[in-house]
Amino acid sequence: MNKILVIAIILCFTPLSVHGQDVAKTIQTDSLDIFSVYENLPEVMVVGERPIVKLEEGKLSYNMPVLLKRIPADNAFDALKNIPGISVKDESVDFAGQPLTLIIDGKANTMSYEQVVERLKMIPAEQIEKVEFMLSTPARYHVRGASLNIITKRHKGNRHISGQLQGGYRQSKYASGETKGYFLYSNNKLTIDANYSYTNINAYAEAEHEAHHPLNNEKVAYYDLTTNRNKGHSHQYRAGLDYQFAANHALNVAYTGSWTSYKSNNNTTGNSLAKQSSDGHNYLHNVDLYYNLPFGLQVTAAYTHYEAPKDQLLDGKLYETEKNLIASSRQKINKWMAAADQTHTLQNGWRLSYGAKAQFANNNSFQTTQTANGEVLSEATSGVDIDERIINAYFGFNKQIGKNISIDASVAAENFHTPQWNEWRVYPTLNAIWNVNDHHLLNLSFSSDASYPSYWSTMNSIHYSSTYSEIWGNPALKPTSNYNLSLMWQLNRRYTFVAFADFKPNFSAQLPYQPSDRFAVIMKEVNFNHRNTYGIQASAQFSAGQWLNGNIFVVGQYTQDKCNDFFDLPFNRNKFSVITGGMASFLLSKQANIRFILNPFFQSNAIQGVYDIKNLFKLNASLRWASANDKWNVVLSGNNLTNSKFKLHSKHGNQDFSMNVCQDWIIANLSVVYKFGNYKHKEIKKVDTSRMRY
Repeated sequence: MNKILVIAIILCFTPLSVHGQDVAKTIQTDSLDIFSVYENLPEVMVVGERPIVKLEEGKLSYNMPVLLKRIPADNAFDALKNIPGISVKDESVDFAGQPLTLIIDGKANTMSYEQVVERLKMIPAEQIEKVEFMLSTPARYHVRGASLNIITKRHKGNRHISGQLQGGYRQSKYASGETKGYFLYSNNKLTIDANYSYTNINAYAEAEHEAHHPLNNEKVAYYDLTTNRNKGHSHQYRAGLDYQFAANHALNVAYTGSWTSYKSNNNTTGNSLAKQSSDGHNYLHNVDLYYNLPFGLQVTAAYTHYEAPKDQLLDGKLYETEKNLIASSRQKINKWMAAADQTHTLQNGWRLSYGAKAQFANNNSFQTTQTANGEVLSEATSGVDIDERIINAYFGFNKQIGKNISIDASVAAENFHTPQWNEWRVYPTLNAIWNVNDHHLLNLSFSSDASYPSYWSTMNSIHYSSTYSEIWGNPALKPTSNYNLSLMWQLNRRYTFVAFADFKPNFSAQLPYQPSDRFAVIMKEVNFNHRNTYGIQASAQFSAGQWLNGNIFVVGQYTQDKCNDFFDLPFNRNKFSVITGGMASFLLSKQANIRFILNPFFQSNAIQGVYDIKNLFKLNASLRWASANDKWNVVLSGNNLTNSKFKLHSKHGNQDFSMNVCQDWIIANLSVVYKFGNYKHKEIKKVDTSRMRY
């Protein structure tokens, strides 16, 4: 399912601090934090506390070692969940109504959001030096909208060796496990890092479908329950080399790879009786090269190869109609990217930046479907071999006016070219911060962006996911534009309020449609006229001595979805939703170093197109122990302790279709972490497959 722009996420507790939002390929949203200070303000914002966040060159910079001391985490991705106002749900990271792009060390790449997440999961949390939050990301980063730039530690001088080993056991309906390893070597100018993770996949999910189908002016009742068992193996690995010739003169080369194999079996009971099996694997190879020159020029080159073959069998019966189908498919993507970026630091607080990026991709994919007797189904068979080109050039400036005002603005022009589309777009960005006084800080931002449909969703074919459900491709899908305006106010450096408006012309999502001339539900991704969202988010932090730390957020948002071209059922709907959540960390024993963490989340009823989304409450909790020297960590955690399901219902016009999805049951995790080397006392200096099929 596609992204639902909701707002909020992560967790809640106690009234004195804040956090929040959630929207992703299925849902999203959240808010910012608390203390913002300029360099001219005192470094101590609360008596007896080290600062968590301060303003650096128009960015909110979070001191992660200080934050992790209060709320620990095992890896870099989990550490993001602890940043006040940042919401993480189902691996979607959001803030104040918009999803955040994740950047590592300020470097552009061709990896997908999912691949960046996997890489962050393999980096120990204590390897993060700081995280930079940008409400409107300057064009020089080659991403748009809000983002988090995760800065990893760099070691220099004496020889340094460190690493982390981790093993985990997971128990839900079925048991599974994982292992991870991270290694870092640094000697004077040379740094080498490598990591590897293995996951034993043994997952269970289920979905209920209930409908009153409008067939020939009658309503025909339908119900089914589909259970899924997915077993397999996943390997993630990376190696990087960094050589520092001199200050501001460095070369970095990195390889990232993944390989996953799986066998998935669906069993459907009810009015529809079916068995479906899938056997496939996917693998990715990604190479990145970064070269920084002393005069401010950075050259970037990247290559990604992704391939995902799959075979599928469907054997089922719906009333008197039987379907016995065999399908084979493969997605193969090759992508190249090159960029050059120049920065000039001038007098009187001016900094200029300009650059260009070229990205080329080839999508060579096919799907073939035939009956048991070998007859090819033309409507479910297609193939593409298309080239895509994106050319981008930008210019921007940053200006510090005195000690209290910072302005960062840029404009980018981009051409997107495929056999179907050839269009130019202009993307302006603005981020202006005014530190009014010690008690008030204002941040005004505007960003613009476009997101492109996944490669697989534009295939001109039908995938029969069951005897009742069909997934249709849509080769006419258009890119989604996104314009976001937000105003943030920090009060007394402890409370944050954000008002935002998000406009998305041609927003796209997968929606259900029940035709009246046959018994089937069509799942198709379609473009809306627009999705507009307006909202306010409030967040804060709270603490009580050393035994309690946390944050809390509350979000209210009003969503408008309009589409004039959804089969024969145009819609124009709106809904107000409330999301609240937070995090509370309790130090149960200082001597034994035992900590208990609660992460509740609640979202009221919401909409996406013709869907009504039922309210949702989830609760996660964890109990952590760390040895006196912090070499050993043991974590016992529980996810989705409320055993919540994702419930959707479409009753627009003559439609009546509901779906209850449980992607994970109550999950218990036991994780053991061993660290070698020394992460704490070190001298430090201050890949895109998101459109591919998984």
